[in-house]
Amino acid sequence: MKKVFFVNGGAGRVLCSIPAFLKYYKSHGNDFYIISESGMEFFVGIPELTDVVYDLSHKGVFESIIKPNQCVTLEPYREYGYYNQQKSLIESFDKLVNETDDHSDLPRTVISLNQKEEINAVDIINKSKEYHGKKKVVVLQPFGRSSELHEKSGQVIDVSSRSLTTDDYYYISEKIRKKYNVITMSEIKFKNDKNLHIETNLRQWAAVIEAADYFVGVDSVGQHMAYAFDKPGSVIIGSTFAENISYPNHFNIVEKKDQQKKYSPIRIEGIDSDLANRHNDKCMSFSKREIEEITTKILRHIKSKIGE
Repeated sequence: MKKVFFVNGGAGRVLCSIPAFLKYYKSHGNDFYIISESGMEFFVGIPELTDVVYDLSHKGVFESIIKPNQCVTLEPYREYGYYNQQKSLIESFDKLVNETDDHSDLPRTVISLNQKEEINAVDIINKSKEYHGKKKVVVLQPFGRSSELHEKSGQVIDVSSRSLTTDDYYYISEKIRKKYNVITMSEIKFKNDKNLHIETNLRQWAAVIEAADYFVGVDSVGQHMAYAFDKPGSVIIGSTFAENISYPNHFNIVEKKDQQKKYSPIRIEGIDSDLANRHNDKCMSFSKREIEEITTKILRHIKSKIGE
């Protein structure tokens, strides 16, 4: 009997599961299956995993794959080390998949790009250089998945407090744009925004981040892509915890000083989650002085990593 690992959620979660599956493959070969409820796009092209991954749209997957084997539902947010800020998302997947607390042998997340994606990314990078006339390119992801635009006010609202406000996005991007080309990674687009915007899929965004020089983002998928390609970057953290959702040993982590935020029990839910979200409501609301200090810290880090 083989194990059938179920993984779901957004692209960031899927990317964070890949190291654990590669580690499992190393010790078990292809004697397992993965059911990716969110689609297979980021498993495509990884030789060790391509032949063992399915999604629920495959006809007959229940009778041929699931029914004869043992289902294992992976929920890292319900893993003790995760909700106590002792493990990252990648490490919690490793705990659940490989049943270990030794994460020293975890490989880096892999994203396998094809030639078309890479060539298209170069075209986008060159377009940004023509657009702004600078040498280096920064990809900026200012808003998380749960954000939405309030049409009348023009303000971005994120109940999970993981996204920048509209004004802070403008301020940070304007300062970065003085010395670098800026491509905004966002489904939200403002009419008077001077950054370069492109409309494309997540795999193509991964290729753009790989081709860029630096990444600035929030708690969302872009930072996981940047980490996969060993790209330098800064991540602005709001209500969540860097130990869980980011890579403090790799990125420049920026957050509000001395804030007393509470862990929101994601996917455990209940009233405690709602109360935590209300408590954390101002975690991404920065004063003028705070946003100036954050921007200065980011600019210094960009210069130290890629120059001007």
